[in-house]
Amino acid sequence: MKRKIIVFDMDGVLFDSVAVTEQFLYDRYQGMTKEMQMEILCGNFHEELKKITIPKKELTEEAAEARRALHTENKSKVPMYEGAKELLEELHKEGYILALNTSAYAKNCLPLLERAGITALFDFLGTAEISKSKVDKFKVIEEKYGFDNQHVLFVTDTLGDIREADIAAVPTVAVTWGAHDRSYFTREEHKNVVGIVDSFDELKKNIDGE
Repeated sequence: MKRKIIVFDMDGVLFDSVAVTEQFLYDRYQGMTKEMQMEILCGNFHEELKKITIPKKELTEEAAEARRALHTENKSKVPMYEGAKELLEELHKEGYILALNTSAYAKNCLPLLERAGITALFDFLGTAEISKSKVDKFKVIEEKYGFDNQHVLFVTDTLGDIREADIAAVPTVAVTWGAHDRSYFTREEHKNVVGIVDSFDELKKNIDGE
């Protein structure tokens, strides 16, 4: 079936920003480990943060604000993955509707898109301001365009996103160059997963139904 709408996660799919997010969590929580971060990404990012039981590092409000500002600045400088922009431009030229469904807030999202010169390629920017639930944002996308979910394809790099897309019944492709590797995507069966890819060339073939 020909896809009409391609929905991208941003961090770890289009932009090499995983390490920046990891550093923010290391700086925020005492005793945060890589393994803990990977498990956080097995669920909804915002909801999983609420479940963290290890204490936050004690900071004044001024210091906490400075840390958030530094994260925003660092995030704005991360590069796109090689081949990402070319793929977006090709899909846009071919008539696909491109949308974003990200856990990031606009302040940590728009500067990246603008610096990369790809903002205009997206018809819908589903940031955390719209909803912290990707399931909710899939509903917004469905209502906005009026297409059956089978005409939509979601591209992500985390098991948590796969689980949310499964709830929304959205076909999903997992990429292995972001936060989670193939072992996370094969932990459990999800009928919505239509592919696991290792490159943008493989992703394009999957989108085209090859």
